[in-house]
Amino acid sequence: MSRHRANGLQGMTFGSMDAIIMVIGIVVGLGTIGDRAAVFVGILIAGIANSFGNAWGFHISEETENIHTRREVWVSTMMSFSGTLMSTLILLLPVVFLPLPQAIAATVFAGIMMIVMIGLFVGRVQGLGKRGRAKLVLEYVSISLLVIAIAYYLGQLASGLVA
Repeated sequence: MSRHRANGLQGMTFGSMDAIIMVIGIVVGLGTIGDRAAVFVGILIAGIANSFGNAWGFHISEETENIHTRREVWVSTMMSFSGTLMSTLILLLPVVFLPLPQAIAATVFAGIMMIVMIGLFVGRVQGLGKRGRAKLVLEYVSISLLVIAIAYYLGQLASGLVA
């Protein structure tokens, strides 16, 4: 795989993973207050801001390494932005079309499935065998479940303070 293509994939997987974790956290955390509009607006605003933040953070990180061409830096920047925004918008769909309890479940399920796919993809890129890819997926999913638990309890705490 060419270095140029690897940089783009790195930006895409970075942005996608970040967006998935962010959206799941918002859906589970804000979902505890039971306000679908708040969840929708929270995801939309955070998703757009996160897309730009990831892109520029990734851009600066690539420039700081001082090993990438300008083209590689910009490809990674755009891929990070695209991965973040696309993943956010995909995971926003259940909130648009389903009642909140079902939207939360569907978003978490879809997010976990996307994380599994990213883990399998990264494992394949790394040349890992089935066992190595399974361990990588387990690592990614475990971290995601931790985020879900933290977001839920923070949402419960915050809704208790606000109510």
